Amino acid sequence: MDKKATSETRRKRLIVRGAAALLGLAALIWLYVGSTRVIVNERRVNLPHLDPADDGLRVAVLSDPHFGPGDAGRAAMLADKLNAMDPDLVMLLGDFVNGTPDRRRSLAPDELARFVASLKSRYGVFAVTGNHELWYGREAVAEALRRGGAEVLNGRSVKIVTRSGKALQIVGLPDFTTEDPPDKFPAVDPGVPTLILMHDPNSARFVPEGFDGFIIAGHTHGGQLRLYPGGGDRASLRLAASRVKNKLGLLPDAMRPYILFDRGFTNWRGRKLFITVGAGSAQLGVRIFCPPEVALLKFYSADPEAARNVYMTPEEL
Repeated sequence: MDKKATSETRRKRLIVRGAAALLGLAALIWLYVGSTRVIVNERRVNLPHLDPADDGLRVAVLSDPHFGPGDAGRAAMLADKLNAMDPDLVMLLGDFVNGTPDRRRSLAPDELARFVASLKSRYGVFAVTGNHELWYGREAVAEALRRGGAEVLNGRSVKIVTRSGKALQIVGLPDFTTEDPPDKFPAVDPGVPTLILMHDPNSARFVPEGFDGFIIAGHTHGGQLRLYPGGGDRASLRLAASRVKNKLGLLPDAMRPYILFDRGFTNWRGRKLFITVGAGSAQLGVRIFCPPEVALLKFYSADPEAARNVYMTPEEL
């Protein structure tokens, strides 16, 4: 082979390697942006018993931010997004910290309290705690939420008065895996519109059959890693792993039925849920085809668009 041919071969190899390096860099940038750029997921929902005068009730939802020690800026960004929604209510659904006894891995309680205090809404900020709060110290997190002005509703219900002059009930349920189940469902009045907050959608098991409140949950991260954009639960690698564990006999009997909750509108045995994918990341710290989100739910008494929502039925193992 002459020198000219050898030089040409080397040049082609350099071009190929350079193109591969650029594609790799582009993929890394895409993964980073997809893991950190928070979208706003706006949905319309019909809520039983809601007075038509309250149509358009705006509920901002934040779950699973997993605030780290240097996340004061990210917390401020999320507060800005929530406040820009002009919400009537703000719902905080848990996993505010990175659960570990080493609190240096999480946002300090004072910073968390300042984040909550910066949230603006007409009728208040309401919260439940999640599984990561157990490992960090649930009461320390709950106290920070209270100092920021949030009403912490683990196993409690409250009523507020909306612009119609009518009552709206808000119920908070304990986390399914890390808190004791309630002795009974919190006291509520029938015929009053009811929002039910929980971290893990598995806590829907605590909601009485036939109760027509609407559930708002988080915890799943939408699988965090998905095979392609959109798609149902078959796109979630988290749920695929659960199916494999089931076939290998690795799912504990105590968790059965093991419900493959994913994201979005879900109907589990008559309980209607909206499951947000959350605003943070856990473990790998990367999201693929599943960007972090804050949600804006607009509630109506009888909205035709909301009536067209498709509620997926989760698989049970």
